[in-house]
Amino acid sequence: MRIHEKINTTETLGVYIHIPFCIKKCPYCDFNSITVTNIPEKAYIEAVLKELTIHIEREPALSNRTVDTIYIGGGTPSLISHYNIGKLIRGIREAFSDANYAAMPQEITIEVNPGTVKMDALSAFRDAGINRISIGAQSFNDDKLKSLGRFHSAGESLASYEYARMAGFENIGIDLMFGAPGESEGGWEADIKAAISLKPEHIAAYNLTIEKATPFFKLQDSGNFSLPSEEEQALMYELAIDKLVSAGYNHYEISNFSLSGYESRHNFRYWMNMDYIGLGAGAHSYISSPDKNSQGQAPDWGTRWWNESRPSLYMRQINETGQAIAGKEGLTKKEALEEAVFLGLRKISGVDINLFPERFGISFENLYMQKIAVLKREGMICEDGNRIRLTRKGLILSDEIFAGLI
Repeated sequence: MRIHEKINTTETLGVYIHIPFCIKKCPYCDFNSITVTNIPEKAYIEAVLKELTIHIEREPALSNRTVDTIYIGGGTPSLISHYNIGKLIRGIREAFSDANYAAMPQEITIEVNPGTVKMDALSAFRDAGINRISIGAQSFNDDKLKSLGRFHSAGESLASYEYARMAGFENIGIDLMFGAPGESEGGWEADIKAAISLKPEHIAAYNLTIEKATPFFKLQDSGNFSLPSEEEQALMYELAIDKLVSAGYNHYEISNFSLSGYESRHNFRYWMNMDYIGLGAGAHSYISSPDKNSQGQAPDWGTRWWNESRPSLYMRQINETGQAIAGKEGLTKKEALEEAVFLGLRKISGVDINLFPERFGISFENLYMQKIAVLKREGMICEDGNRIRLTRKGLILSDEIFAGLI
């Protein structure tokens, strides 16, 4: 998949909304999320829309962008009532000029956790303009779900999928996780087969990563945690590739597979360094044509900022000042180059080296010739016309390769 690579990033925009609320925080999760019994959803959605309004008031040119994608992630966005989700979508539409939001964005996604929605809510999401559902199934095995600390059952995952189909969704994604405590290759294969049998348009297959400051990290650090070995996890990853590709799915990014034409447009914005606004507690944003700095000159390589992560403080700051930015930085040329390489190599199609002279004024070969030569000899990278991409071996060891390149 190579869409978007020629799109002018200053003419389009992605919008991400972070919903940080959960019924229960999973023991492996290091995302910005909190467990609450009473969600202040009305106040939170109003704060999110106020944040967007202030962004556009301070940078009016944003309202002339074509909104290409909207992504509602979390946390558990499906805990928010369909009424307030509809209010959110309407508010985003009203914030942009009619000419650039005359047609709905090509992709509006909401993440759904099984057991948190019924068909009536999904139908209301569909009526609000959402056209893509991402279901966080993780597994279709109840024992595995329990080992991961998930609160839903395999049956609820299947029901969520059926509800989404009945509600009229024609673009459904399923997230699966491998490398769970005690998991075997056979158990993972059963999960893959179960997902394929449903025929979703998109499947994400990623391995369990133990992050610091999570309960799983503490268990691992204490030695009371048994995970599949690195070799076993590599075999699970290769099994997923083989099974999904054989079933007709296009392997278009390290962890992502889709039927033709159903690749995630929003995530592609991240991999291509395209502009997006993040709204909500802890959300991140990136604009390639940022505000001027204190010397009156715009940084050459874009600006990134991120919001206050605590929902209560985020809402208070938005209501008092109109913004809740916790940090902001202008990217250097070196940082922009590094991001273009390691994000581009996440795509199975790889990096188009012809774009480097155009964007950075320097050839890819001059920057990385020696490192690429070593990786080619080791069978990690190959050339495909004007593109450099990871081999199967390189995909398995991608984290080490990215660290070496930057």
